[in-house]
Order: sequence, then C-alpha cells, then structure tokens
Amino acid sequence: MRQYLYFYAFFFFFFSSLPAQSIDVIIPCCERDHQILHKCIEGIRTHCHQVRRIIVVSSTQLTDKAEWVCETAYPFDKFTIACEFFKGDVHASRAYTKEANTRVGWYYQQLLKLYVYRVIPHLTSNVLVLDADTIFLNPVEFIREDNVALYNVGKEYHRPYFEHGSRLIPGFRRLFPKFSGICHHMLLQRDVLNDLLQMVEQEQGVEFWKAFCRSVDKMQVYKSGASEYEIYFNFVFLKGYPAKIRKLKWKNVSSLKRIEKYRADGYVYVSCHSHSRSNSEKSGE
Repeated sequence: MRQYLYFYAFFFFFFSSLPAQSIDVIIPCCERDHQILHKCIEGIRTHCHQVRRIIVVSSTQLTDKAEWVCETAYPFDKFTIACEFFKGDVHASRAYTKEANTRVGWYYQQLLKLYVYRVIPHLTSNVLVLDADTIFLNPVEFIREDNVALYNVGKEYHRPYFEHGSRLIPGFRRLFPKFSGICHHMLLQRDVLNDLLQMVEQEQGVEFWKAFCRSVDKMQVYKSGASEYEIYFNFVFLKGYPAKIRKLKWKNVSSLKRIEKYRADGYVYVSCHSHSRSNSEKSGE
C-alpha cells in the first residue's frame, strides 16, 4: 500500500510542477509521410523549448524517435466514420472506404486530433497538433508566459468548412475575413477542447465524432467538407479565451532540397505535402 502512495505522490508532484507553458506535441501520421516524419519530429524538438513529449498517432509504429499511440485506441475508425456519412448503409460505407478517391482518411485524421484528450493519458493542458509533413526551421513559441495562446494564420477560405461548422456548433461563424486557421498546426488547450466537444454533444445528443460526421454535407463527402483547424481556431476567439494572433513566416513547398535556404531566409516552418513531393520527383526538381 505504501508504495502506491509514494507513486501517486510522485505523480501528483511531477505533473503539478510542470511549467504552465509546457506543451505536448501530437503528430498524426500515415505511411505516405513516413519518409518526412523524422524531419518533422526533429524540427519541433529542436526549435520549441516548450516541448515536453512528442507522440505520433498512426496505425503502425513509424518511428522510434517519439512515443507512439496506435489508432486502435480511438473510439472510431475509417469504416465507422463512413457509416455516419452514409447513415449506417454498410454496403455504401464499405465501398467508400475502399475507393481510390475516398476522403475518409482526411476526415479521420481531423478527428484523431480533436480526440487527443479523450484518448491519450497524462497530456499537458496545452497540446500542439502538428501535420506530419510540416518542418520547423527556426525558434518558435506557442504560449506566452501569461498563458495566452498564440495562433498563426493562413489565407485559405473554403465556404463548406464554415457551413459544416455552423451545423455542428450553435452560433459558429467565420470571425476574421482575412485570416484562416489552416496553417498545418494548432495549439489545443484542454479546457477549450472540452468545452467544444461537450457543447456539441449536449446540442446534438450524440458523441462528438458522430455529430462531426453527420454535419458534413453529403455533396462534400468526396471533397473537402470540414476543417478541424477552422473549427477550433474560430471557436477560441468566439468564446473569448485568452488568445492572440501572431503571424509566422511560413510557406508550402514542393521539395525539401532548399530547406537550408528557407531557414536562412527566416521561414519559421515549411510544409511539403505528399502530392507536391511526388510531383517534384516526377519533374526532377
């Protein structure tokens, strides 16, 4: 009995003594980003002093440079997501998950991010979800000493994202006409994310992931019909949580051959998507 008391005393002391600005990093990853994953891990570990743990979420273990959480720990998978899209039609759901142009994996990885606090134990109150094809090149912080969360922005605007958000969350809307929350990473905070998920579940009467899927327009199932980044980013500012927009210098690139030049030019990070890498390889860039 005494040894258990010692353990819990140590556990409480360790986690209560963590700096308020400590963050854990969650990187959902699939096989096609396996080759770039180690650069993603190295980049955030090297350039963000606030990082405590780095955790990769994937179907199989893809690296020994970070902790690993298997996707089977989650309460949904690609097939159950498809079933929500197609209202339980098993035949349609099975066909959708097997089609070459399916988008189910794209929706799936969004939910992996939004469920981190419900699945992964002992996370800090601040979690950075990071796309596996994104590489940090220069120093960066994601939360100030006064616990104000810092958010970068992009320029993308896609109306179906906000139509989906308005069906999912009462009063949801686009707050910043010139800014997008889509910039390949997002700081999630436990209290904010719990508020978001619980609000949706109380309003919709079902688990959040089901409500998320049911709110996707059926005409958008094969397209881009939802954005976890736009949902969370706009929700933070709609609800008035302590947060500030600060712009980082970043860009999407088609190759990593000039990565040192991007670093020297002051880019904080770059993102190199798999389709861009493939096209670059084909063109000999």
